Parts: sequence; structure tokens; C-alpha cells
Amino acid sequence: MTTLMVAEKPKVAQRLADALGDYEVEENRGVKNYRLDTEQGEVVIAPSVGHIFSLEQSDGEWTYPVFDVEWVPSFESEDGNSYMKKYFNNLKDQGEDADDYINACDFDLEGSVIGERAITLACNGSRSRTKRMKFSTLTTSDLQEAFDDLEEFDTGQTEAGLTRHLLDWYYGINISRALMLAVQSQDRFQKLSTGRVQGPTLKVLADREREIQAFDPDPYWEVVLRGGGLEAKHEEDRFWEEEEAEEVLSTCKGEKAVVASLDRNRYKHNPPVPFNLTGLQKEAQSQFGISPARTQEIAQSLYEDSLISYPRTESQKLPPKIGYKQILNKLKKQDDYEDKAGTVLDKNDLYTRQGGGEDPAHPAIHPTGIGPNSLSDDEENVYDLIVKRFFAVFGDAAVRETLNVSLDINSEIFKAKGKRTIERNWFSLYEPYVNVETIDLPDLDEGQELSVDELEKLDKETQPPNRYSQAGIVSELEKRNLGTKATRSQTVDRLYDRGYIDGAPIEVTDIGLTVVKALEEYSPDIVSEELTRQFEEKMQDIREEEMEREEVLQEARDTLSEILEGFQEKEDEIGEELVDAIDVQRKKERELGPCDQCEDGTLRIIKKNGKFVGCSNYPDCENTYPLTNGKIESTGEVCDTCHTPIVKVIRKGRRPFEMCLDPDCPTKDDWD
Repeated sequence: MTTLMVAEKPKVAQRLADALGDYEVEENRGVKNYRLDTEQGEVVIAPSVGHIFSLEQSDGEWTYPVFDVEWVPSFESEDGNSYMKKYFNNLKDQGEDADDYINACDFDLEGSVIGERAITLACNGSRSRTKRMKFSTLTTSDLQEAFDDLEEFDTGQTEAGLTRHLLDWYYGINISRALMLAVQSQDRFQKLSTGRVQGPTLKVLADREREIQAFDPDPYWEVVLRGGGLEAKHEEDRFWEEEEAEEVLSTCKGEKAVVASLDRNRYKHNPPVPFNLTGLQKEAQSQFGISPARTQEIAQSLYEDSLISYPRTESQKLPPKIGYKQILNKLKKQDDYEDKAGTVLDKNDLYTRQGGGEDPAHPAIHPTGIGPNSLSDDEENVYDLIVKRFFAVFGDAAVRETLNVSLDINSEIFKAKGKRTIERNWFSLYEPYVNVETIDLPDLDEGQELSVDELEKLDKETQPPNRYSQAGIVSELEKRNLGTKATRSQTVDRLYDRGYIDGAPIEVTDIGLTVVKALEEYSPDIVSEELTRQFEEKMQDIREEEMEREEVLQEARDTLSEILEGFQEKEDEIGEELVDAIDVQRKKERELGPCDQCEDGTLRIIKKNGKFVGCSNYPDCENTYPLTNGKIESTGEVCDTCHTPIVKVIRKGRRPFEMCLDPDCPTKDDWD
């Protein structure tokens, strides 16, 4: 009897073969398969390359609504996927001799779909003859245990995953076509898109952007004293009338400060909780400036190299079954972690801090203890962060102390606050990633007089809410139960790709704001968080086998048909608004900065017989500059040497760089 085991990627297939025993490598169509004899019989391990099947419209015109869809090999439907053909054909070949099947893809919705589609569509297999491997690391021991304890086919998880793919296709294709056809109704073309999660995500960002744009600052004043080695602020904190702040200055002028009270307070600063994917993404952006999508990509690579556990997890818990001591002893053998691992192992009780996030399939992200061979700088940083967070969750609470000081100047009270660490404990295990504030104050006694070196009135105004960072919006989506751990960062990247958002922190562009405004006005359900959450809950019901896939899909088809009928009635009005926003955004994107040859001209990108930079005052001003390849963005800066605008150049697969427009500028080498 021959069992075909489907791995998610070629590298994982190799890991599985190495873990499960002696094997022979058999190459077919340029793809490596691994054949081995086990107590359960002959096993052939064959790799997929992620989703080798995707959804495509069955037939019909490019219109909406459309729900006729079928699964087809990805190399047939998507440009750039031709490399998948040999993997598809290899799986098809291996399936001809298979009696049973094992889905050994990642144990989540995506892995279940990848494996099930490969087995049933490429290999002509069946669910009834398929078992499921469940593992959270690609270590030998975990893979052997998963193979020895094969689970039944995961019907609920697979059905939920298939439902998600179909729902996302229904929403993404239909609503994106609706937007683009609205633009085409105005005899224009622009690639636009939105989707089941993308729309509500853009609305969250647009709501914040509109709040910032509508913000009207209020002035206020603060009164600060400096002297005696400290800085203190008046207890009123904010004076909303300038005259009141002036009165305080007048009352305190020329007087000494007396220490009215000292209040010391010691408290425990608990260790952090273990990383789930969102927590890792937030910390990696905070510490290293790595985007959430890039962090997810790095974590996946570390997982495939057996260095960490499965990263796409919601869990903030580390159960004892992962083997705390075993992992720590392995880490102790790595030079960089010998001391910290030893410190944790010396504890009498290996108790870890546990967070609230739960995931039935996988524990929180943790190192396996296997040492890395060669990592890029970003990979090394993320790996180090994960290892040290693992150490920190075993640490004792740090002990911190605050000192609140009240100073009396002629009955006006000023406050100062000091902060310091008394016992570092877990801080030492998490260095250099500890981010706590330390404010040193001089030694003081109650009743002590202090000379006042300076009294200052500060003019200030209230500030609008902060824009979201990429990690911040991913975290916000998690709180609102929008999207999944695996897709949230991809959703944000898609908004960048469509030109709906820009910059870091995130600013919503004119076209992004207009898309949200049009959808809110004419089809509010498309950007409805509540509707998206309802379908998320229904997919969870499918996962728990309390609902059927077709029941949820039919509801989605009915809902979308109603939404899109209303959209179609307002197509011209929506198109007009979108075209206006597209024109404004295109103009902004093409304008690079002031002309260095005339007074009121603007240098802008001109697309005519190629692409170059010219002045808006042409033909009166004939100033031009050549353009380098790549996407060009204005920085708003001007070169101090040649006085031409400085632009950012973005090329695929390379780090962005900045340069001025004049090719003969002496500083040109500095920008390359």
C-alpha cells in the first residue's frame, strides 16, 4: 500500500523526509519526491508550492454580479505562476499510484485548503482516504510524533477555508469590477479594488484620516519650573486661559520652592506575554522598523528552517508540553544565549507568563532551540527578538519605583515625577528590547528649599489623533475581528499597492478617501465592519461543523446581489466622484517640487515619448531633467547644492533611495 503525503513547500517536504527515516530521492518532472518505508507502509512525500489551485470565473462577460466560479490550476489562471506547472503535474503523477493520502501542510485554514485541493483535484484522491498531520514546529521529534498520531481529515477547518476563499472571491471580484466599471462609465480607466476585509480596513483608516483633517486645535499653556536639578510642571497641567498662566508666573517670580511632599511607590512590572503573530509584528516594527508583512515573511522562513514554531498563531500561551527545559538547554549551547538560558534554567520553577490570546491549533511563537547557520540582518533581528521574548516570559517581575514630588512656591504647587528600576529581573533577559522610562531626580527631603533657576510659560495646542502605523492597523484589525492573522498585513499591503494609502505612518490618499466616501453613500454594507464580522463568525461555525458551506455562500450571494443592484443604479454618480479624485491624485503624484529656473513654475513628470521632468510654465520655461527608471515620488525636499527637488526612487526588489533631479549635481554620488 502506498500513501502519498503532500507537503506545503519543497523545503518542508525535505524536513519531513529527514524526520521520518531513511528515504530515497526520486526526481520527476524536475521535482524531488521522497520515498520511504515505514511501519505503516510505503510513503511518498511530494511537495506543493502553496496554492496550486485558484478560483476563476467559469464563463460569461466581465460584469457583475458574477458567482459562477471554478477551481483551476494556478499556472493556467495567473501570470507569473508558470513555475507551478511541474509541481501540479508531479502531484498528478504521484496520485496515480496512491492508495491513501496525508495532508502534511500547515495546520491552519490555508494549509487545509492547499492540501485538500492538491489531493482531491490534482491527485484525484478523496477526503475519506485522507489523514491529517498536526505539528507546530518542523523539528524531528514533533514531525515524528505527528506522523505516529495522524488525525482524521479536518472537515470543519477545510470547509471553513474553502468558504473563506469563495467569499473573498465573490466580494473582491464583484465590488472591484463595480468600481472600475463606474470609472469606465465616465470614459476613463483606473485599476481599483476592494474586498470583504479590504473595504472595512480602508474605512477604519479613512475615519482616522478625516478626524485628523477636521481637527481644530485649541491653544493652552503650561507653566514649568527648573531648578534644584529637576523640572516640574504646575499641577493645573493645562491652562486654557493665558491670563491664568501669567498670574502663576507673577505669583512665583523671585520666590524659592519648598519640597512640600515626597511620595515613593514601589510596584511590580510583570514580564511580557508570549508572542502571537500580531505581537511579533508590532514589536518588530517598533524595534527594527520592519513592516508587518515582512515580519510575517521572515517568521515563516525561520519556521521552515526549524528555528521557531509555527508563526501564524493567535495564541499567547506556551503549554508545558512544548518542553521548556529541552528548548532552554538547546539555547544554552548557542554562544549568544548561554548566559540568559542558564539564568532561566537556574530558576526553581519554570513558570511562564501566559497571555489571553488562544489558538486551538498552535501555541505562541517560540524558538525550537535549534541554532541558525546563516541569517540575513532582518532574520537575525527577528530571531533574536523571539528568543529573548521566550526568556523574558520565564522571568520574575521587575521592581520599579516612582517618586512623586510636590513643590510649593508661594502656595502654587508644581509636580515632578521620577522613575527608576530597583530590580531588573526579566528586563535583563529581554535586553536590548526593554522599553521603560527612567527619570532621575536628585535626593530631596521634605521642607527642603530649592532655588528656582527658570520659570517658563509654554505655548501649546491640542494635537489630532495619531495616524496608524502598519503594525498599529494590523493590531486594530485583530481587536475588531476583521481578517485573519495570516491575511491582515497582506490587506494593508494591498491598500498601498492600489494607491489608497501612503507613507509611514499611514496617510489615506484622495482616491482612498473618495472610494470610502462613495461606498458609504451608495453601498454602505461594502465597508461594514458588522457584516464582515458576521461572516467571520459564520466561518467559525463552519469550522466547528455547526453550519454548512453552501448555506453561508448562498447568504453571501443574496447579500451581494442586493448591494450591487443599488450600486449599479448609482454607477454614473459614483464614477464622477472617483474620476475627480483620480485626477487630483495623479496631479499630486506627478508634481515633484518648485522649478529651479523660474519663479512660479512646478517641476512635474511628463509622459510623452517616454518619461521626463518638465516645468509647468512651458513653453515660457523650457527647464527639463531626465528621469531614472522606477517609481518616482516627491519628498518635499530641495537639494541645497543644485536647488532641484529631491525625489524618492522605488525599484522592485531594491531598497528605495533618494536623489536630486540634476544629473550633474556634485552631490549625486551621495544619493545613489
